[in-house]
Formats: sequence, C-alpha cells, structure tokens
Amino acid sequence: METMQRRQAISFLMKLIADRVSTLFSLHADMPVTAAQSRVLMYLEVKGGGPMSQRELEEYLNVSHTTAKGLLQRLEEKGYVRTAFDSKDGRVKNAYLTDKASQCREELSSLINALTERMMSGLAPEEEEQLFELLRRVFRNIK
Repeated sequence: METMQRRQAISFLMKLIADRVSTLFSLHADMPVTAAQSRVLMYLEVKGGGPMSQRELEEYLNVSHTTAKGLLQRLEEKGYVRTAFDSKDGRVKNAYLTDKASQCREELSSLINALTERMMSGLAPEEEEQLFELLRRVFRNIK
C-alpha cells in the first residue's frame, strides 16, 4: 500500500474506532448520558467536582464554544451538573457536579472500563504503551 493510501486508511480507521466506541456506549439503554456527556462528567470528577469553566471544557474536549455550551446545558437539564457565574469574574460560567452525577459515577466508570478492556483485548502491555505514545504524538501533531 502506498504511503498516502496507508495514511488515509489510518485516519479513516481512527474515525471508525471513535464512532464504534460512541455506538457501543449508546447501546447501553440504561445509561442516562451520551458518550460526550460522560467525558464531561468524568473530567469534572477528576477535578474534584468542579469548578470547571466552559472555556476549560472546550480546550479539554477540543470542541467549539457552542458544543461545550450544549453539553453543559443538557447535563444541567438532566440534573448532573449545576452552573454558576464565577464570583471573581462574572463573565466566566463554571460547572460543578451534583450529587446525582456522583451517584452514576460507578456505573459510568464500569462501562468505560468494559469498553476499554474490549478495545485493548489481545494487546500486550508493551503494545498498549506503544499505541498510547503513537496516538499521543498524532494528537500533538494536529492540536
């Protein structure tokens, strides 16, 4: 396979993988949030429940202002986050996890772990490390 064809195939394969993971996530009808919404919740969890500004979310997920705003609005409507303007800078809107979000954390973590195990099935630890480093480098190239 020519270099350009191989590179296009790699790019297409990465897109197919991302789409398939989102599809597998959404097949769990009992999951109350989408894959994208779960990434917001898990990031807020890592941050200790908040605060997280909308701008920070845009940068973390590498999405537009409109997309980040929509994700936060839908999560707030579902009761998983609350938003409030920053006390020091009233132009900044921060998001915080609610108790309801904390209650579904274990279920989300379990599903994400199961999907990750399925993706990494058959890879040796050193292959996982190599894959991680290669993907990180590819992402840096396009960031």
